[in-house]
Amino acid sequence: MPKRVFKLYQRKRVININVNVFVAGLFSIAIAKYPVAVISGMIGHEQKLLISVLAYAIDTVIDILIYFGLHWIANHWRPLKQSHLVDKVTTPAESRTRNFLLDVGKVQAERIALVPIFALIAISGMWALQHFASTQPKWAFVIAFIVAMLITRIIHTIWGYKTGTFKDNPIADDADNTDNAEDPK
Repeated sequence: MPKRVFKLYQRKRVININVNVFVAGLFSIAIAKYPVAVISGMIGHEQKLLISVLAYAIDTVIDILIYFGLHWIANHWRPLKQSHLVDKVTTPAESRTRNFLLDVGKVQAERIALVPIFALIAISGMWALQHFASTQPKWAFVIAFIVAMLITRIIHTIWGYKTGTFKDNPIADDADNTDNAEDPK
């Protein structure tokens, strides 16, 4: 069953892009929570807007790094391909690198276009939670950024279907169709 789930993850871009972005976002929030707490303690909790903007910057750097790795696994790494498919699906290394950079670049470009929406929700939500609900900065960060991720995932999914970014990977489809007979579960 895990093999089939992994193939589905690699084959269906709507799944892998959204899972990758969401997982990268959750990991970046978990990792950035500590620096946000330290920074808010250093500059003072009364600097709510500055803390919110710095949290956004820290989260963005970590998120992009994690996303690049997950995107490679989902769309360019083929550990489950059968040996008779190697000639069909393997391309020269520099071509794979170029394709990876173009592919990940397209997804990141769409994400960058959604930055104003994400930033508005994340930064203003974090500020509002600190200001009106007296939420600690680290928890305001977690709540506001997860809400921003959910909203932008919905928007990006709709947009990705319209632009073709979420079009399924044909290489993964070919490999999966030939493997179905050996994994009946």
